[in-house]
Amino acid sequence: MDSGRRSPPPSENGAAECYDLSMKKITALLALLVVVCACAPKKTVRKGSSADGDYSGEAGGPRLAYAKGEDMPEADIRETEFKAAGPEVKTIFFEYDQYGLSAEATEALRGNVDWLKRTGFKVLVEGHADERGTAEYNLALGQKRAKTVREYYVRSGVAATLVGTISYGKERPDCTGDYDSCGPKNRRAVTLVAPQK
Repeated sequence: MDSGRRSPPPSENGAAECYDLSMKKITALLALLVVVCACAPKKTVRKGSSADGDYSGEAGGPRLAYAKGEDMPEADIRETEFKAAGPEVKTIFFEYDQYGLSAEATEALRGNVDWLKRTGFKVLVEGHADERGTAEYNLALGQKRAKTVREYYVRSGVAATLVGTISYGKERPDCTGDYDSCGPKNRRAVTLVAPQK
């Protein structure tokens, strides 16, 4: 059943030509891979989100490399009646799903530190979150916010043993109603004070 057609005889350089063609294809694929990787958007962790890191003082910077010194004991927190400090001490607000400090928050904290140093009060920082997310997630986020503010206070000279933290997550909203207007008001850290005994 031979039709009489024969394939051309292989050239002497057939294997070399095949190798050259394969190498050119591999080189082209590698070059394409390099270009694609170089052009792909970089995966970044938003500052102040879930990544832990040193306190940098930059807006939105990562937190949780806590200041040295023990937190106020839980028994002291439970036994002390903390109250709002008044207009001298500002509430600190956070962006959605963040616990890093903005420039506005840092400026407010500077004023808070000055007042707290003058008074020598015990301090309780409450961390809060908006209504989005699970209760567990928001408790953790509220704690990160409270710890970020505590860290700022301690690194600025407020005695670590006088500053405690607690998180309420989304359980104690300051504002209820439309999420667009209330969400930003509920993402906060509130500083409460009590006289030392």
